[in-house]
Amino acid sequence: MIVRVKDNSIKRIKEKREFLLYLMKIKHHIKIKNMLSKYIQHGNTTVYTHSRNVAYYSFLFAKFLETRLGARINYEILTVSAMFHDFFLYDWHKTEGRPRLHGFRHPQIASRNAEKFYHINETEKQIIESHMWPLTLTKFPKTTEAKVICIIDKCCSTAETFKRA
Repeated sequence: MIVRVKDNSIKRIKEKREFLLYLMKIKHHIKIKNMLSKYIQHGNTTVYTHSRNVAYYSFLFAKFLETRLGARINYEILTVSAMFHDFFLYDWHKTEGRPRLHGFRHPQIASRNAEKFYHINETEKQIIESHMWPLTLTKFPKTTEAKVICIIDKCCSTAETFKRA
């Protein structure tokens, strides 16, 4: 008996494998996973799971833009920036022990933490610091990767907030 698999299924498997390869290139990935899994981001979703969701769906959306519109994407920068976009390392739901105005300040905190733990480059720093636009008016997403992460972050945040499962 021959089982036929749709081309879409094979394409998704290849894309998932490619994404995981970019994810595993991040130094100390397991240590970062452990750090971010301690905190809840939206609903019942941890910061790590949220960051991984943003990275994965940004990757898929970027693949779509590349295929359909010919966009040029640096997938390593996209993946690193998405994984570190919320690298703030505190419980933002509690008022004690966190900066005031979390939504406005956490991109810079995440950027500083990413510089300490991963030594991000200037492009990755700009992407992390602009992911909350338009809330952070002066930090406009400049690159295609930054715009993708900014959009996908809002989509994932909304879905996670309303999921509650």
